[in-house]
Amino acid sequence: MKILRLYIRKCGVFKNTLIDFTRNNQHQNILCLAGVNGSGKTTIMELIFNIFNLLNPNLSLQNISFDRLKSNILARTDFAQLDISIDGKILSLVLGDSSNIQADIEHPELQGFIIEDEIKTMISHFENAVVKTPEDEERSAVINIKVSGIRESDRFSTRRIEKRNTDIFNSLLNSIDKSFYDKNTVQNDNGGLPFIYFFNAHDREILDIRYASIPKEQQEYQIAHRYHPKSYDLKKTLVYYDYAYQEKFKDIKDWVNKYIFIGKYIDKIDRPNFNVVIKTTDGREHGLELLSSGEESLLIIAIQLYLRASANSVFLIDEIDQSLHPEFQEKVIKLLFQLQKDKGCQIIVSSHSEIVWDFFKERGLIDLTEMVL
Repeated sequence: MKILRLYIRKCGVFKNTLIDFTRNNQHQNILCLAGVNGSGKTTIMELIFNIFNLLNPNLSLQNISFDRLKSNILARTDFAQLDISIDGKILSLVLGDSSNIQADIEHPELQGFIIEDEIKTMISHFENAVVKTPEDEERSAVINIKVSGIRESDRFSTRRIEKRNTDIFNSLLNSIDKSFYDKNTVQNDNGGLPFIYFFNAHDREILDIRYASIPKEQQEYQIAHRYHPKSYDLKKTLVYYDYAYQEKFKDIKDWVNKYIFIGKYIDKIDRPNFNVVIKTTDGREHGLELLSSGEESLLIIAIQLYLRASANSVFLIDEIDQSLHPEFQEKVIKLLFQLQKDKGCQIIVSSHSEIVWDFFKERGLIDLTEMVL
């Protein structure tokens, strides 16, 4: 599964724009969105992530990201169509009026559509009734807000979803549907099920969480993941793997020590205290939370891809160069190319860095500045 194209109409800086992730009409496995601030890099990633979630057969308001600072990306988009290649066919996830659909002229029989036209209005209603209300309301108003939220959730669950020619994807869609009822389906053993994983620019950090018992790492299948340091705490992951899957932990540790750090390495798990011990080459020790912000970002991305990536996964990494010294920028790009080669996933990054841009010039660079300015 690979993303092919994203059509956007009236969203942020994009008026009527095609973002083409192909070269010579073939998907690209790894590429970079380049551009100055305000050129729409994050907008594209947010759109891809949120539209991809339309594959979720049980999509509810709980699966949608809401932010008190700004409205949801789907609510402020007039139309968008995300084309995904699956086994030589195209599944188009459509947001908005179906009259704007971009159909494949050469092979219409190999293209299916999932069309969501009501979802934008329903998200807006929920934001107006619940998300954007003042936080200092009196208790009676809070109760009314909760009732409004229940009402909007009920409406959301009965929204109209149009499907066209999706029978050509029955095997995949049935497998996805089944996975939501089978709690034994886990993310790193998902039998080829599709999923998308988004690393935004501001949450790639490791929290100093103290555990009093062995933390269990849950990886139930989900279609859309957004990395958050509490939900995907790296300390919890490494401690759990050391206890439950020692050979796997050794593989992770050896791989990280070979490809990630400079002048330090993961030494061991301090089992009595449930801590990850990092040792420097001069013998000093510290925990994960004392890594630099650049090291944290690099380690988070690398381990999540190493554990989760598969041929049917897509990873979005916003501002890949954030907090990274030029030496680490080169290191992370080479690492991503190696991971993509090993795992077969698709990786889309964004960057402000000319170092990163130069690396992608002949390998998949999309310059958004020229499109919107």
